[in-house]
Amino acid sequence: MVRDEVVRSATRLFKERGIRGVSLQDIADEVGLTKGALYHYFSNRDDLLRQVFGDWITQEFESLRAHTSGSGGPTAQLRDYVRYHVTSVTQNIDLYHLSFSSEAELPPDVRAEFRQLKRRSDSVLKAILRAGVAAGDFEPRDEKVMAFAIDGMCNWLSQWYAADGPKSPAQIADDFVELLLRGLVRQDDGPTDSGPAHGAVATAEYHARAIRFHSERLEQLLPTLGGPGGTGA
Repeated sequence: MVRDEVVRSATRLFKERGIRGVSLQDIADEVGLTKGALYHYFSNRDDLLRQVFGDWITQEFESLRAHTSGSGGPTAQLRDYVRYHVTSVTQNIDLYHLSFSSEAELPPDVRAEFRQLKRRSDSVLKAILRAGVAAGDFEPRDEKVMAFAIDGMCNWLSQWYAADGPKSPAQIADDFVELLLRGLVRQDDGPTDSGPAHGAVATAEYHARAIRFHSERLEQLLPTLGGPGGTGA
């Protein structure tokens, strides 16, 4: 419990003052310990930084894999990925904010370890995107660009999310998923994925909508054509 409190206090101070602006003595004063007592938990300042960033991203990676490794297809996995990422950001605002604003201030070895762990996390999303393209669920677009776009959308929550805002993390995640799967342009005819419904019923409903759409367009076009019922040119 003491160790966790030290990590939380250190994270908060690092965010407020920058990594270079916080000493072990500052952290000890914040949690009401002597500087010597901190060495019971961390061998030095770099060790504290390594555990603040390394432990966090390692736990995130393991949790992320668990949440996206279900039996669903790529679309379901992408939905789970976004929902988990949004929840993670909203529950770890200080850590996300710090990781993007102060990463360059980390000691070189700690920064290298953090980036390596982050790449492992990124690989989960890229694997989902590749599987979606291979299954014909996703358009074949630049995998790296798409991964950066999705992660960037989620990560930027650390800059604007407010716990007392009008939408919950779950509602924000659903908005993000809809944006990814359906886009902004309204489609009158085309398959959409607006929820977990799949299979024969969803397929029949889609084709019924398509038939109605094309029937309406044919009724509009026939009077202008030279066939039966048309006026010709």
